[in-house]
Amino acid sequence: MAIKEEFESEIKRKNFIRALYLAKELALPEEEIEQIAKKSLWQVAGIERNPYATKRLAIELGYSKDKIKQILIEQADKEKESGDKKSIGPCYDYRSGKYLTFEEWLSRFLKEWNKIN
Repeated sequence: MAIKEEFESEIKRKNFIRALYLAKELALPEEEIEQIAKKSLWQVAGIERNPYATKRLAIELGYSKDKIKQILIEQADKEKESGDKKSIGPCYDYRSGKYLTFEEWLSRFLKEWNKIN
């Protein structure tokens, strides 16, 4: 399968992390890569709530802690506006043993930024 076809397939499957790497390989315009990067970050942070993958992806993208915070807050606001309450609602957090809303999870993630490897 050609890279372009694989990229399109990953976008359709909403596998934005893989699509991001393929977009870079295809040397797509920076603006398009940026949009896929934001979707990738939302996928690992907002949907999966994986602090380790979120920080690793942020580092790979060269984004600061403040940039990540900005991107994730903007995306959470879009989710609220669209009426998708599931992705920002309470989700079990294995590190705290509690159900945390996305805002609570994000706050904890940012507070523990330097402790996350």
